[in-house]
Amino acid sequence: MYSYYYIKTDCRSNTWDTIEILDYLRSFSMLTEKPNGIFVSKNPFLDISLMKVKDLNSWSSLDFDENETNYVSIVTSDYSEENIEVKNLLKGLEQLLSFRICRDNCEREEW
Repeated sequence: MYSYYYIKTDCRSNTWDTIEILDYLRSFSMLTEKPNGIFVSKNPFLDISLMKVKDLNSWSSLDFDENETNYVSIVTSDYSEENIEVKNLLKGLEQLLSFRICRDNCEREEW
């Protein structure tokens, strides 16, 4: 079973530096970098996609921007207290971006 999460800026026009996020994610040996700001791990399953989206209800991994990111999609099979590596990676991402990771319930507020 997969769990879906996201982290986003407080408004669409605010962004984070994509290079800074890429460098952070590249520091984890468990992740494999794919094109367009996507990082994956097989065990445990983890998929992190960096995007600059225009609409919270209509986006895809093709919304990658090499300079600016305003939305990070996270899919994982294990975001629990037991998996220290995933927990530390995601907590560090929250600290880097100064925003909390939210569970994706598909009912996002206006942006």
